[in-house]
Amino acid sequence: MTPLMRGSVHAWAHTLIQIMVVLGLILVVVNHLQGENRRKKGRSSDTRAAKKYDSLDSRNRRESNAVSGIRDGLAPDRTLWWMIGPVAALGVWSTVMSPHPALALQGLIMLATYLGFFYLVVVSVRSRKEQRALVWVVVGTAAVLGVIGLLERYDVLTFTWWDYSGEVGKNHGSTRLSGVYVNANHMAGFLEMAIPMMLGMFLTRSREPEARIGMIALALFLIVCQALTLSRGGWTGTAVALVFMALVLLFKKGFVHKRLVGTLLGGVVVTALIVMASTPVVERIATLTQGEIEDSLTGRHTYWAGTRAMFADNLAAGTGPGTFSVAFSPYQVPGLAVLPRYAHSDFLQFPAETGILAIPVMLWIVYWFFRIGFNRLKSRSRQTQGITLGAMAALVALLIHSYSDGNLQIPANALLFIAISGAGLRSFR
Repeated sequence: MTPLMRGSVHAWAHTLIQIMVVLGLILVVVNHLQGENRRKKGRSSDTRAAKKYDSLDSRNRRESNAVSGIRDGLAPDRTLWWMIGPVAALGVWSTVMSPHPALALQGLIMLATYLGFFYLVVVSVRSRKEQRALVWVVVGTAAVLGVIGLLERYDVLTFTWWDYSGEVGKNHGSTRLSGVYVNANHMAGFLEMAIPMMLGMFLTRSREPEARIGMIALALFLIVCQALTLSRGGWTGTAVALVFMALVLLFKKGFVHKRLVGTLLGGVVVTALIVMASTPVVERIATLTQGEIEDSLTGRHTYWAGTRAMFADNLAAGTGPGTFSVAFSPYQVPGLAVLPRYAHSDFLQFPAETGILAIPVMLWIVYWFFRIGFNRLKSRSRQTQGITLGAMAALVALLIHSYSDGNLQIPANALLFIAISGAGLRSFR
């Protein structure tokens, strides 16, 4: 739903997201308390010996949480807090030290919302069936966004709610497939995470030929939509993610469908070459060095130079979460007519806003993600292997794209990444 709320970039969308997450957390707490009451009633008739055994067994389970969390994947135990805790501490530190306290507090609230949503996903997806359902919701949403984008791109139908012509000062969606987003790069960011999840579903179970054909057609449809976004970062991220998936499967011992993987990868390459041979795509590639400075590689370097200077002046704690649009103005480099809202690089914006400690925190999260992911790939469950591989490839795509864009600054895309991370690496015992 969050992409349909105009990418959820507006304050009213932030408020709705925060309300829904708070309500979800309240429901989780109420459900937990009800479960505790039922367990207490059940234990009231136990003998002392049984209670002593339960106590010892409970302590043993707590002691093994750290090891089992790595081996089996994310579970609602203390291992989960090893990922949430550092991010929360960094956000609080940066907010307290921020020269823009009011704006930083708003950013901290949104960060808390993201962390709360991550916790909700982990504790709410309690079965493999629910995990599959969430993946299909992600893929289905991507397909809907693609259809909307195509209808707007070829002037078949205009949706007033997602018409940004007045805001961006040009015919929105006439040359690039942007769907419900203002910026086509953010549409590409959503697709680059959904495509690997779609391909990961091929590995979950055996299917009838008709179902496999339908899934292949849907995957190709999403890839074509990705090509039509004309997002250079989206193209690169998606391509690297697909290569990552293929290499993992080809080098995986015991995987018997290596020929199928090669065939699918070849089909994707051929489809991409056909689409990229079109004139709009060639023109888009040319904008790396030509065209308006804000849309060229030169413009990106200009943004990054100012962001690095901003980071250097606020090394200890940054300017505060969510403060970039205000804090960047003194570092605006001559030559740009527009003051950017984002740094066009998550790797630069996060440290600039939260300080140098953001770098080890980001490395820590990526390390845990891939460590858990590669351990989950050893599972005997085909669904675990497929969805975990899709989640890892989605992160690879996002990491590549985040070098030159800011998809994690867009709430709809940030929430998608959180949902994929929480459900994709979820453990089921």
